[in-house]
Amino acid sequence: MSIPDQHTPVARPRTVVISGASDGIGRATAAGFAARGDQVVLLGRNEAKTAAAARAIMSATGNPGISWQIADLSSLEAGAELADRLRVAHPRLDVLVNNAGAMFRRRELTPEGLERTVALNHLAAFALTLRLLPSLAAAAETHPPARVITVSSRAHQHGRVDLEDLHFARGYGAWRAYGTTKLYNLWFTAALAARVPADRLLAVAMHPGVVRTRFATNNGVWGRWQRRIMDLVSVTPAAGADTILWLADDAGPRSFPGSYWVRRQRTTPSRAAQNRSAAERLWTMSADLTGLDADALVQAAFPQRHLP
Repeated sequence: MSIPDQHTPVARPRTVVISGASDGIGRATAAGFAARGDQVVLLGRNEAKTAAAARAIMSATGNPGISWQIADLSSLEAGAELADRLRVAHPRLDVLVNNAGAMFRRRELTPEGLERTVALNHLAAFALTLRLLPSLAAAAETHPPARVITVSSRAHQHGRVDLEDLHFARGYGAWRAYGTTKLYNLWFTAALAARVPADRLLAVAMHPGVVRTRFATNNGVWGRWQRRIMDLVSVTPAAGADTILWLADDAGPRSFPGSYWVRRQRTTPSRAAQNRSAAERLWTMSADLTGLDADALVQAAFPQRHLP
């Protein structure tokens, strides 16, 4: 099992939660944190696969503080139940990595009526982060800042947004939906960073590169063909995890809340990604879709913080 190179040693074991951690970038990220001695919680959809990943990481690193939780994050109800379990088990959370995501060839709706790409790639990260703010704020009391690291993609540059048609009812394409939701990741990061004190909670986003994973293979022959093309220029999962681990360790990103990073370098995202009014509108729409009073949750976790 490949474990990312060591980064800056941590002064104390942290508690880290990683979504989409049973394979690929998420699993490599979990291995990297485990190698540093952190307590790591792997989130996955498949019980057997996620448990096997956790046990393999424990064996490879000698770190017994590895656990896992199971939920289909495309379901708002399942995500809410997961967040409840996590807050009880981990009242202090130092790092949340929003990594879960996928691309779907055909448009599908979840049982809750949400387009599946939007539900998994964006709304899951939005809702999970907000529900875990109490644990993040508790960790920041003594060891600030806690960190929310959201995995976006350079594919955000090709997102085509119509906020009047958030669920792509008027025209769906797999790559369009994927790129648009990766743009949403950047808008979410910017809106969150604007609401929380950066010295207590640092929200950043990153692009891991084209990584050699099983991404897109859930789409049959078409997906496997796409995967073969991507593998011509892809990097290892450990290389994809590197910037995530660095963002969690390094002091430098603290000066740039809401920023976007590629290969440890702060990078200017697309012009659309810098549209703050659109980010605010998406924040409000996401709160409505998830049934969360998002700004009240932020204020409860970080009292007296001025909201945009």
